Amino acid sequence: MQSIQMLPIIKSKTAALVTIISGVILLSIAFYSTTNYSIPYSRGIQNESIGNYFVNDSLVETTTTKNMEFNPKAVKINSTFLYIDTTKNAENVCALPVYDYWYLEMKQERKRENPMRNCDKNYKRWTELENSTWRIVKKGASCKARCIEGVGYSSEVVLGGWIGPGRVDCEFLEAVCEENGGEDYGFIHTQMIEKPHPPISNPSAVYNVFIITIDSMDTGMAKRSLPNFLTYLQSELEAVEFLYVNKLGDNSKPNGIPLWFGKSIEPGPKTSNEELPVDWTKEDYCLNYLDKHTHIFKTFKDKGYVTILMEDWMSTLVEANPTCKGFEKSPVDHDFHPFTSAMERYSSFSTRYHLNGMTCREIHHAMFDYLEQGIKIHKDHQPIFSHMWSARMSHDWIDGIERADLFLVDFFKKHQDVFDNSFVFLLSDHGLRLGKHLSTEQGRLEKNNPYLSISVPKELRGEEYGILETMKENSRKLQTHFDTRATLLDIAEFQPKANYKDRQQIDMPNEKGQSLLRRQPDYPRTCATLPIPRQYCICQVERREILDEQLKTYLGERMLEHIRNFLIKEGFENLCEDYKLDEVKLEEYGYTEKVYNYDIMIKTKYPNFAHIQTTMSYDPVTNATIFDRMTRLDSYGRTANCTNDIKHEPVCYCK
Repeated sequence: MQSIQMLPIIKSKTAALVTIISGVILLSIAFYSTTNYSIPYSRGIQNESIGNYFVNDSLVETTTTKNMEFNPKAVKINSTFLYIDTTKNAENVCALPVYDYWYLEMKQERKRENPMRNCDKNYKRWTELENSTWRIVKKGASCKARCIEGVGYSSEVVLGGWIGPGRVDCEFLEAVCEENGGEDYGFIHTQMIEKPHPPISNPSAVYNVFIITIDSMDTGMAKRSLPNFLTYLQSELEAVEFLYVNKLGDNSKPNGIPLWFGKSIEPGPKTSNEELPVDWTKEDYCLNYLDKHTHIFKTFKDKGYVTILMEDWMSTLVEANPTCKGFEKSPVDHDFHPFTSAMERYSSFSTRYHLNGMTCREIHHAMFDYLEQGIKIHKDHQPIFSHMWSARMSHDWIDGIERADLFLVDFFKKHQDVFDNSFVFLLSDHGLRLGKHLSTEQGRLEKNNPYLSISVPKELRGEEYGILETMKENSRKLQTHFDTRATLLDIAEFQPKANYKDRQQIDMPNEKGQSLLRRQPDYPRTCATLPIPRQYCICQVERREILDEQLKTYLGERMLEHIRNFLIKEGFENLCEDYKLDEVKLEEYGYTEKVYNYDIMIKTKYPNFAHIQTTMSYDPVTNATIFDRMTRLDSYGRTANCTNDIKHEPVCYCK
């Protein structure tokens, strides 16, 4: 077991002290007193559907009064987290999550998934592309090739005519070979072709920026699965880990949009029960092209950087929904989109499977090849801003990223001279959202706690700059990717003017975050003071497990009713099976004295089994309930695929 680091709790000067709890989780047997009360089972009304969160969800009839004592039978939960806030003052106090990353339930789910486990280590490519010339290297093979060109930033591509060996001027080239009369080989080669750029006025004042996003990699997963790479980053590049990053939305889009555009798109109440409005509606981020908006790639491109974007899914971050428009034109100088589109839809049959691991190669190897080509042609005369977003390495596996640990070390060692002269961000959008471990408090925490580490150029690590000291101070506070974005803007816009020595806090126009390279404001950084929906809050508060079966059943049925109304409103009513309640787990969260806040998990009866979780608030006086966004915890596979043409919705169990 790994040792647990001691860490102070974030609180204001006036906040009360908090209780510190450590050790193995045990359920206390000290029961709270109970009072009889009645719950009306009348139908509710729902208004203003946003995602699967309802702003107003209240009962028409109530039988309770303000004088009724509401104290359902419950048992206090002794947490495995080292620090617990018992003040019910979530606006001013945040007990940061300190726990053992190697907890039992996680260990039981580890499978060491690796598509390359039994790969052919003697495999050799039949074709190659070097210096803009392709050739056949396997004797006796009959091969042809064609260029793949993107169409703006859409998922469409233009396939060139088949050609024989010779010179090519495209960045993506598909080669197909036959041997003994059958199509036995397919491969997509990459090369980065330099494009003209205006010279940088003061090249010594700017540094490369490399962002590697590993989708669904929470902090616990990173610490468990990348021990060698994280050790390398910290020992060789003096990277600083930010272990207390809080996600801003359920999946990739509501976490990526804040990072790229600085806009929130997922609503919800905060832990203070204050409503958290969105900056962009679906019309803004989905139904219209995004080119007119300022984004992080444009910011760096305008500063003279060569911009590179690599995603390993054809349906990119800004397109996925699946019908969002995304960018009309490519937002960067070099994008990987034609590669993924060809792999998934347009290439020859043999090509589509050449990155399935059996030849000891997956799509992340192709992305790092493309990045390496960009480094080679630009490193000596043009700063690089590169963002790689890899979903396939870790999206569905609790330990899938482990297979890339030594590969990442080797790649960084090979180019250490470049990374030593760069800002390097290793981050994720959110944690793993599938698996049995999500039934534990650690698993529920991890899905809301994406990993982040940052290293700065070697010549900026000295004490005279104060960057590392400031970053380490900020690493002990609650952060979001609004702050990661502010850090990127600081690197592009502000720090070069101050020779990277400005540590004073600034409020950037129209931005919600605070740069991690600067001192941050003195106010408490909590889920109430930052733009974090309460259902994703990683600050740890005292919890009670509700044992009152009547209340559990009532709120479980209300949750199912909420799901039915949501599916009807979204147009899925004829596609989805109806759920029948089987089990309910209800935990009260002590965020505030004013409102009863619960984490509720339900399991439905077979054959339409689903394990669904959300947070909610309940007013026993009015019987008003507010449910947050629903998350499906079971590995639902294809059971929600009937919704794909409208919007992929896991809460639906398809007929």
